[in-house]
Amino acid sequence: MERILLIGSGDLAEEVATALEPLEVDLSVLDEPSAEEVEGELDDPTARVLVVSRDDTFALRWALFVRHRDAEVPLLVTIFDPTTAKQVDRLVENCRVTSMADIVAPSLAGPCLGDDLIAVRADGDGDGVSGDPVGLRETDDGVEEAPVDVPPRRRARAIATALLRPYDKSAALLLVGAIGLGLVLLLETAGGVIVLGQGVIDALYGAAKTLVSVDPNDKVADGPKGFKGFLTVTMLFTLFFEAAFTAGLVNRLIDRKLTGIVGRRAVPRRDHVVVVGLGQVGLRLCLLLRECGIGVVGVTDEAEESESVGLARELGLPVVTGRGGDPSLLRRLSLKHAVALAAVTNDDLENVSVAMAARSVNPDVRIVLRAGDGRLANETRSLVRLGVVRDVHRIAAALIAAQATGSSAQRVICKGDDAHLLHDDGRVEKAATAAAA
Repeated sequence: MERILLIGSGDLAEEVATALEPLEVDLSVLDEPSAEEVEGELDDPTARVLVVSRDDTFALRWALFVRHRDAEVPLLVTIFDPTTAKQVDRLVENCRVTSMADIVAPSLAGPCLGDDLIAVRADGDGDGVSGDPVGLRETDDGVEEAPVDVPPRRRARAIATALLRPYDKSAALLLVGAIGLGLVLLLETAGGVIVLGQGVIDALYGAAKTLVSVDPNDKVADGPKGFKGFLTVTMLFTLFFEAAFTAGLVNRLIDRKLTGIVGRRAVPRRDHVVVVGLGQVGLRLCLLLRECGIGVVGVTDEAEESESVGLARELGLPVVTGRGGDPSLLRRLSLKHAVALAAVTNDDLENVSVAMAARSVNPDVRIVLRAGDGRLANETRSLVRLGVVRDVHRIAAALIAAQATGSSAQRVICKGDDAHLLHDDGRVEKAATAAAA
């Protein structure tokens, strides 16, 4: 019987331990170990060491400690941060790096993009570049690949919508001010040409002087009284437009904005997915959906200085700060025109609350809920038909446990309420027996 050492605490580590029980292994678990305890465990022959934690610092510390203590024992470590994961994979020999977020994101993205999809993958470069999404659909014989119906991205309409219906109030002020100033400049220039008989350049010059409050057009003093009255009104409007433009510009320059006016960081208004919760799972789900070519916006109640929000900003994801269970916020995010909503916060009850709020705004929207408590996941399925429920800890634990015992499975999918392992050759095995077999 193989001996496996599991280092880690929390729901994920507990689920991994539970998943290893039927696989006939000699399992030792250290939740909050000391160096002496780990050394003592490594003195006995060990088939593999698992370091399972949502804290990258914890996982990195014990992975390096184990490798320093034993240069040969195989390691399987969960690390979310992509930079750290790459360096550990490159520098630490005989070490396999994974993360709960990478494992469960495909099973969350699938139901977002199709009612019959249990998972999805994108053949992108992993950095948010759009690829060709491939869906996985459950059949009587197992699992088959299926096309993903990705709404066409109409860039011209998206840009126009982002400009005319911006989510950010400062962007709206900036836009209103810019359009108003441009309209005043155009009207005064046209008036100078038509009423005063000036050339286009002279009329434009005079209008620009009025616009920037330097001096009115020189010819206006000798012009018709009606034209003077018209310019008086436009100058009063100019004061308002200049104030709006300045306020919007200053606000965007001073505050660290998480959304943009146009481009990748603009909040999508149609055919998008709203992801509530921007932790490790939510951030990876956003990136996967964007790789599939779907517009996405993240919602978080965390401070703008948090690690996940900062990483989302670097990756160009639009992020809105607020409570995902607020119906007014969901309406502002155009949930009525969204493809789906994914509630993936760390709080199961908060995810249920978000789902209920989403149903009140759009009864027909697809909803995917993250659950970490198996009992609550079952209650949510049986008592309230809110949407597709995914127990992320059980899903991730199934693959980690299988890989720890030598399974060749590379992915895990959900068939009904059960996790199944998917091999590269297309074989599908129930997670509890795949590795042992």
